Amino acid sequence: MTVSAHPAPDALPRRKRRVWPWVLGGFLVLVVVALVAVDALARGFAEGLIADQAADVLDVPAGTPVDVSIGGGPVLIQLVSGSLEHVDVQVEGYAVGPLAGDLTLTAEGIPFDLTAPTRSLTVRYDVAGEALGAISGSLSGVPIDSVTLEEPEVVANGSVSLLGLTLPLGLGLTPAAVDGALAFTPTSARIGDATIEASALASDPIWGGLAGTVLQQQTVCIADQLPAALTMTTVEVVGDVLRIEFDGSGQALDGGGFTTRGSCPA
Repeated sequence: MTVSAHPAPDALPRRKRRVWPWVLGGFLVLVVVALVAVDALARGFAEGLIADQAADVLDVPAGTPVDVSIGGGPVLIQLVSGSLEHVDVQVEGYAVGPLAGDLTLTAEGIPFDLTAPTRSLTVRYDVAGEALGAISGSLSGVPIDSVTLEEPEVVANGSVSLLGLTLPLGLGLTPAAVDGALAFTPTSARIGDATIEASALASDPIWGGLAGTVLQQQTVCIADQLPAALTMTTVEVVGDVLRIEFDGSGQALDGGGFTTRGSCPA
């Protein structure tokens, strides 16, 4: 018995693989990469522009680095919204009159229309204890040799003459902001190994005679070194720095407050 061979049925045609989803995916990746690159360029340009403006407003000496960081998400989206959400500006070794310290400016809600108010603008200025030696002559009515920081006080170290003797004296000063000036109020005294409260020093039968000279509040005005728009709000010893804080919230960056300096009492 013979079996006739039948031809094998034709193979089913293969379905063509769809290429377009992969092409679309690749295109979207390219678009995202391009947007990231454009955003990086826009961020760099904006940060450079802000650095130049900050240097001009703060009178930063030429050659001093001004570091700017823009937060709040992609810059391109913030451009569409009409304002920058968050900006940090840092200047190390910034001089304010006789002082030198590290300045950090933080602003939020900065409109691109510079004549409109900025929602929030604060400045933190940190001065190391050794830098306070530049104003030591204005801290007390007695000669000061050195200045140290012992939170919460600034300690002015000097000497006084009493009964023909020259004795070392460490004067503890509590700093504060008073009418736009740095104010230093004596709150304690270090005589030898003893620390005496200012009120006890004033009533002491021996040291009380020095109270009028030693316990007077002293002020140092730096308002004329900074934009008039910045109001000094807080002065305190934090760790190893004297921290001075200012507020300029609600001020327009293109307003007169940032183009003119403050003033000190005559």
